[in-house]
Amino acid sequence: MSIAANDVIQGRIAEVRDFGAFVWLDDGRKGLIHISEISDDYVKDIHNLVKPNQKVKIKVLSVKEDGRIELSLKQAENQEYTRPPKQEREHNHLPAVEYLGEPPQFNFYDDNTRGMEFDMMFKRFKRSSEENLLDNKRNIERKRNGGDKKKAKKRRGR
Repeated sequence: MSIAANDVIQGRIAEVRDFGAFVWLDDGRKGLIHISEISDDYVKDIHNLVKPNQKVKIKVLSVKEDGRIELSLKQAENQEYTRPPKQEREHNHLPAVEYLGEPPQFNFYDDNTRGMEFDMMFKRFKRSSEENLLDNKRNIERKRNGGDKKKAKKRRGR
């Protein structure tokens, strides 16, 4: 059964951002609850109202042609479920828990850049970029001129 506008369903908060919360829906897709649809009151910090992995009753506002799903938490408060929550259903199509929550933290520093200031790292990056551009330019010029072959001089027959 696909999700349609005005459905009241259960979802699970996947990640919380400053502009809203992404929610895993029961069919495996993600939808967005904009911060204005979290509560009737002013929301200063969304992190105080919703947490990752929290089960929520949500209303589907719209399903766009490009696949985006707009959801509302505040409009679903006083409404009954149009589809039963996952405890009452036989199939659970929500992704595994390890895929939910905050995005993973990436370490952008390697052992060579640890402890370096930004200016030094930027200079190093700029120098390596310029070297790569120069190498690419040399390769292109060499290909235009016939590669590594030495051009034989033409002898004129006299």
